[in-house]
Amino acid sequence: MPEYKLITNIDIYTPEKHIPNGAILIKDDKIAYAGPILGTPPFIRILGDVSPTYMICDFKNHLAVPGFMDIHLHGGGGADFMDASPEAGTTVLKTHLKKGTTSSLPTLMTASDEEILRGIEAVLEIKKSGKLIPDILGLHLEGPYITKEKRGAQPEKHVRPFSSKELRRYLKASGGSIRIMTLAPEIPGAGSLIRYLKAKKIIAAAGHSNATFGQAVKGIRAGISHGTHLFNAMSGIFHRDPGLAGALLMDDSVTVELIADGIHLHPSIPVFVAKIKPLEKIILVTDATRHAGRKKSPLRTEDGRLSGSAISLDIALKNMITWTGRPLTEILPMLTLNPARLLGIADCKGRLAKGADADIVILDKKFNVKHVFLRGEKTI
Repeated sequence: MPEYKLITNIDIYTPEKHIPNGAILIKDDKIAYAGPILGTPPFIRILGDVSPTYMICDFKNHLAVPGFMDIHLHGGGGADFMDASPEAGTTVLKTHLKKGTTSSLPTLMTASDEEILRGIEAVLEIKKSGKLIPDILGLHLEGPYITKEKRGAQPEKHVRPFSSKELRRYLKASGGSIRIMTLAPEIPGAGSLIRYLKAKKIIAAAGHSNATFGQAVKGIRAGISHGTHLFNAMSGIFHRDPGLAGALLMDDSVTVELIADGIHLHPSIPVFVAKIKPLEKIILVTDATRHAGRKKSPLRTEDGRLSGSAISLDIALKNMITWTGRPLTEILPMLTLNPARLLGIADCKGRLAKGADADIVILDKKFNVKHVFLRGEKTI
């Protein structure tokens, strides 16, 4: 017998559409209905079941939004995916689940070949565990084929030239689960690397790069379709050479990540980006490391370089709304529908609609996370 949960008396954000005083019917791990209230229990009769078991959750004065998706996530709760253990990775995922992130791309930084392989193996072990944890949508490899000049917190000793043999080893170890790879478009062999990634249906992302505008445009023409943490660890806009940041902003086919913590970017920068970039091409990420969920300040390297952030996506959401003054319907897709579209999974993720996964976040009127449903199960 199917299990039903009825979320009622709630404002629904699908995310692009606002449905006031609506209801969401969950059947097992999927959304069976999301829309205006039609009555209770007539919701149940819609599906034709004679005597189903169901639970009613009345969330008056609250908002229902799709589960958040983080495509650039390193750590949280004192752990990091580079710790290369299923326990550490599970800690990261559970830390961000409490703040509304129901699916993510665990991100591995530039490291030795052995460390990257161990990180991949640990993430795959988590995915196979069957535990009620946020969905692992694949992997994001941030490097190692980047430039030393813009390495940020990536260890200089592990930045290296592109090796097709090494990359094939990562692809084999991951079982085809690498979804994004960050690279510098100016490195030798970048064109071949980008075309290879595109052929394997892996998103080629430009980042940790000192590319000129011309080199960046050449990379985009070769197949780069995404920009990793825009402005951070990349050549910026200069009036004689707009650099990588300029190329990513000026091409409307390319998506860009923003770290909206007020540290990686001045609050005016996301406002600027939202004015000139199509909103559906902006994706909020955390780039969070192990301080997230424990401290407000991000990690720094010994020489003072920023090493990821300490935020969760709920904070990014609130900051973007505050800084831009734009409505929730315009900002919410940046951490729900937009990343789902980038990954090609918008039919089941990033939206509240019939047939989608029942990943639902309940917010109060100040956008604080109060409850989270993960695949239909209430986790907090």
